[in-house]
Amino acid sequence: MTEQLVYPLLLILASLNSPAQAQAPVQAQTQQQIPRAYQGEWNMRVKDCGTSRNDSTLRLSKDSISYFESTGPVKTAVTRGKELVLVAELQGEGETRLHAAHFQLSRNGRKLTDVMSTPPLVRHRCPERRD
Repeated sequence: MTEQLVYPLLLILASLNSPAQAQAPVQAQTQQQIPRAYQGEWNMRVKDCGTSRNDSTLRLSKDSISYFESTGPVKTAVTRGKELVLVAELQGEGETRLHAAHFQLSRNGRKLTDVMSTPPLVRHRCPERRD
């Protein structure tokens, strides 16, 4: 399981230090929780927000991450500018596993790109639900 986590983390670290980012004066910072700008529900299609009509649903709270069939606490969060890197311990589909994620928030904060997906997966911020 360690190898499954180490390789993605190395990719994340390499991308944070890529030449394209070399001009950026912003330093990476370890956070105690997911910053508010990233919190909320995200989906590939805004019309599917609040439903389970597709498996692109992502929910980020201050201390957890939830995908369509997996959820768990965030063990560490690192930010740099509009980038967020998470390591979480997910439970779902009959197993518990460590999971690394690397997200890029759009300038206007309305799109969140999972840069580890191939091709990168863009999700849209869902409107806040009024329960």
